[in-house]
Amino acid sequence: MTARTGLRITDLTVTYPGPRTSGFGRRSPITAVRAVSLDVAPDETVALVGESGSGKSTIARAIVGLVAPSGGAIEFDGTSLLNQRDRWARRNIAMIFQDPRSALNPRMSAEASISEAWQAHPEAAPEGVRRDPRRRRAAVVDLLAQVGLDPDVAGKRPTALSGGQCQRVSIARALALRPRLLICDEAVSALDVSVQAQVLALLVSVREARSLSMLFITHDLGVVRQVADRVAVMRRGELVESADAQTLFADPRHDYTKELLAAAVDLDVSS
Repeated sequence: MTARTGLRITDLTVTYPGPRTSGFGRRSPITAVRAVSLDVAPDETVALVGESGSGKSTIARAIVGLVAPSGGAIEFDGTSLLNQRDRWARRNIAMIFQDPRSALNPRMSAEASISEAWQAHPEAAPEGVRRDPRRRRAAVVDLLAQVGLDPDVAGKRPTALSGGQCQRVSIARALALRPRLLICDEAVSALDVSVQAQVLALLVSVREARSLSMLFITHDLGVVRQVADRVAVMRRGELVESADAQTLFADPRHDYTKELLAAAVDLDVSS
């Protein structure tokens, strides 16, 4: 068994082609992430915060292979995610996206969306679910219950669900793979404030119940006050400050962090 060492990002750099200066001119690259190093230990939640365009979502996409880094290294439990994107690594890292509706196929029921994960990664599927529809439905209903949804949600499509319900289905789908690391990319920013608190409380509960690591990406420090063990602050593609949550909230060092804290709104995830 691979030793659990968590996520380790070292000197990660991501560049994109910039706009052409003329019709046939060369493109000057734009650096979205510049030499960022960041760790997420087993069972730890790290919040990656910063304004839109700071590079935090680019880091998440690099971790799951949606963008190719220009330099640096990404490892999970000692396995390189750049040189060896194998099934083990993909199954052990799940991502929850910002828009809960667009993240789900509008033509598929919640049951179909969740069980699709088991088709792609049969090694993660409970015994018998791929051959027995009754076992599959029972496994889906169990996952829905874990995220606070009733059994009848299994047969519904995203258009029949609220935004909060859709995001809970997305969380259930991510948990279907039994991951070790959960990446939440602005996972509550598209939800109403009251629903945000409920989904945040759910994520905290899921993390504790399953001993997950979590990389929680957001632009709002108020959202992560009671969620994160550590906070890393991004600005213009660079990591400007990183500290345990209590220290950062009590004594921020960087001026940009102080600005974010001044604009933060407290959100009680215990309610």
